[in-house]
Amino acid sequence: MRHATLREHPRHARPSRNGGGRPGQKTHEHRPRGAVRPPKRRDLRPMKLLKENLGGVVVLTLKGEFDSFVTNAFGNEIAKVQADGTHRIVLNMRLVKFVNSTALGSMIKARKACRAEGGDLVVSQASSAVKEAMESLGLDRLFTIHDDDETALAALDDSDTVELEQGAESTVMIIVPEETRPTVARLARLDADGMECRIAGKPKSQLTHGRAVSLKFRLQLYRKDYFELGARIEASAETDGQTVLTLRFLDVSATDAADIERFVADMNELRRAARESR
Repeated sequence: MRHATLREHPRHARPSRNGGGRPGQKTHEHRPRGAVRPPKRRDLRPMKLLKENLGGVVVLTLKGEFDSFVTNAFGNEIAKVQADGTHRIVLNMRLVKFVNSTALGSMIKARKACRAEGGDLVVSQASSAVKEAMESLGLDRLFTIHDDDETALAALDDSDTVELEQGAESTVMIIVPEETRPTVARLARLDADGMECRIAGKPKSQLTHGRAVSLKFRLQLYRKDYFELGARIEASAETDGQTVLTLRFLDVSATDAADIERFVADMNELRRAARESR
């Protein structure tokens, strides 16, 4: 987790038009009679940014005023994320008090850069100021805006198939009670009693044997709403740069258990039919 402050670059002071005066002497700018004094620039606080890498998806939480003075710094942060090999980004904008068209343009540019690399950029928890600005420009039809980070993370799952054994796994959110963010994993195997999932690298959370966790996942093309189940970690192992977890379900409702059993049966039937057609 990293905090950053996006600041405006300081501007060089301009010499006074009247050439200044003697040291200590106050100088005045001459204006034509009736001229209106230009409004003072509002005192802008630098926008702050919190960056979290959640298993191949980066969540950027923005706080403050997102305007022309910080768009270059914002673009640099996006470039750093992509240089590290991550092209799936969630912008959490619940703490953004102001956003202008230039800042929205930098978001469009960042989204285009992510999609060019096979990723995407989505918005989570947009504040009322952000929603109003995006809707006024029609950007709510370009960007996907999610109610929370969990659904945004799940939406960035680029899987479009339920053939789990062939690498097109669904996203699983592993929620540890004392952690503020879920760990993102990929579902690799599923049966009526539990699942096996893989996490890129070594997770920050203490996902060890016997640990009780909560799971949130969706079986795409099968059921629209999410499964939210309790589970216990049966095994944890590191292999090929990944952490493999075996989890056993706890307190599964009759409806969820029936849906999982039906899904497993349907997938096995599809695989048998595919083998027979070869």
